[in-house]
Amino acid sequence: MIEFKNVSKRYGASDKDPLAVDRISFVVPTGTLTTLLGPSGCGKTTTLRMIAGLESPANGEIWMADKNGQVENVTTRAAHERNVSLVFQSYALFPHMDVLANVGYGLKMIGVKKLEARDRAIEALKNVGLVGFDDRLPSELSGGQQQRVALARALVLEPAVLLFDEPLSNLDAQLRRAMREEIRNLQQRLKLTVAYVTHDLVEALAVSDHIVVMDKGSIAQQGTPQEVFEQPKNDYVKNFLGEAALLRDDIDRFLKWQR
Repeated sequence: MIEFKNVSKRYGASDKDPLAVDRISFVVPTGTLTTLLGPSGCGKTTTLRMIAGLESPANGEIWMADKNGQVENVTTRAAHERNVSLVFQSYALFPHMDVLANVGYGLKMIGVKKLEARDRAIEALKNVGLVGFDDRLPSELSGGQQQRVALARALVLEPAVLLFDEPLSNLDAQLRRAMREEIRNLQQRLKLTVAYVTHDLVEALAVSDHIVVMDKGSIAQQGTPQEVFEQPKNDYVKNFLGEAALLRDDIDRFLKWQR
């Protein structure tokens, strides 16, 4: 579980500096996927970085449950003190390391023994459909395969919370559709708690249990995919959804299928 309680963030020391995130509150329930949705500059990535501990809020509290279900205030905890893994937009793979070494790197850093780390890395690769890719370098992989390696590297640490920052933006349309289905299936199969950032409405509808629509650092609306798409609460959300009007038939079919 992740809970934001009236959280704000500003870049700069002065109270006159603009807020990147302005008094937001929301919950990511355990075992679900919540998407932070909105255009560039709306505060969604800053929010994700605060969950990860890479940014500190100016005000408010962040609460998080560990793997044992114990809910704790993590507002002032550093990134390495949180049981969280982040999948970056750029994948951030080490080019000189093979796939197995990339996936096992985090385990090595926290002192897991070599044989155990290898076994866990192999199992993580199996979970993302990359059996037999152990010895390949990132340069020998497609974009979709690199994304799976980055996902395996995050999963192998067995985090309480998994974070995605625009994970599919570097992929072509066909591969993007396939990968979002894989991420959703994996999240449901492993019962992961996920916070997911995207600017793509269709992507958000395809992977989410809940959607938080952000506008200039504030929350414009939050709810299920059906509630957000079918019952927009204000003009901003209506206009944002209106940009997907050409895809409305596909979205309607998806929502009917999800019911």
